[in-house]
Amino acid sequence: MSFPPPPPPPQPPASAPGPGQPWGPQWNPAGQPVQPTLNGFAVTALVTSLVCLAPLGLIFGIVALVQISRKGQRGKGLAIAGISVSGAVLLLAALVAGTADFKVWTLPGRDSSGEVTRSGWTTILSLRTGDCFNPGTEIERDKSTLNDASVELVPCDTSHRGEAYASFTLSGQRDFPGTDTIAAIAMPRCAKLFLDYSLDPVAHGPLQTYYYYPAEQSWAAGNRTVRCWVAPKGDAELDTTVKRDASDLDSGQLAFLSAVKPLNAAGVLRPAEGPRQDLAGAKAWAGQMAEAQAETIRLLKDADLPGAQRPAGQLVAELEAGLPFWRQATKASDADTFLGHLRSVNEHNGDTYVRRIRELLDLPLPSAQPTQARHDGAAPASTARTSTAPAPV
Repeated sequence: MSFPPPPPPPQPPASAPGPGQPWGPQWNPAGQPVQPTLNGFAVTALVTSLVCLAPLGLIFGIVALVQISRKGQRGKGLAIAGISVSGAVLLLAALVAGTADFKVWTLPGRDSSGEVTRSGWTTILSLRTGDCFNPGTEIERDKSTLNDASVELVPCDTSHRGEAYASFTLSGQRDFPGTDTIAAIAMPRCAKLFLDYSLDPVAHGPLQTYYYYPAEQSWAAGNRTVRCWVAPKGDAELDTTVKRDASDLDSGQLAFLSAVKPLNAAGVLRPAEGPRQDLAGAKAWAGQMAEAQAETIRLLKDADLPGAQRPAGQLVAELEAGLPFWRQATKASDADTFLGHLRSVNEHNGDTYVRRIRELLDLPLPSAQPTQARHDGAAPASTARTSTAPAPV
């Protein structure tokens, strides 16, 4: 009797995993190791450090290193890079904090009329006529550009450095005309516009007018606006607006200030260079002063100044005595002759009578001024004393 051969032993499935490996579709073929996962905190640490969120980058980097060591994940290099960048940023911030001026940029508030009611930071380009503000940087005559184009707008009844009083657009120039050309337009125009904004500029003491003008890069971007503003000389500050128009004055005050306005308007156009540097310019200005003084004399004679008629008549007499010397100055052959005529003008500036008229009309008295017998083409004491300094934006 014969028996059939025994059946072969059972074969393992073709997909059977090796020893110690799980069953099912997760099984890797022999020789292909499992790839560790990338730690998400490591990536986040690097990204936040690069976008200037250094504190978060430092925290995420430390968390990533802890998780990577426990779970065997990838991303250690990313975590270390995030920690390094964040640490460098924080160290730099700590070094700069002692000297840098960090501004909290809260936006200013305005009422329905546009008047500033809440302090806040903005840029020079946002200045409106009538805004009182503190510039982000002081203007220096020997600087060609501003280091800081920010301004802090404040209500005008709080302490402030400057006040914007006018703006105008430069026209007729396609290409950037240069700072000298802009200055030749902006300086006299800003000076005269101030006398329209404040009918009594001497009421606030010695003031200096400034203007912001478009730099070459700003010009190329389409900016053509000159912004005029005023500030006390030195480090003094204002605590009220310098604006003064007819609504702030009675009839006698308005009549007197309107009469001397032509002389003020010509006085602020005094050339930056004296007659020794630019005799022709000084003589041209003397002609403007002669015309202005003649107009002021005419207006004073017609003005109704209650209680101040006598000093007004005395002022007219002084100005009439000084007028011929302005006219002679226009014909001066040299600087010394010009300055001689100017000293004669100053002997008849009528300053004593101006102060008396202002006192009788209840106008603020101007602060004490140095004698006008200066050898630089100074204007009579009755004129406004403002000068103009530029700053590009």
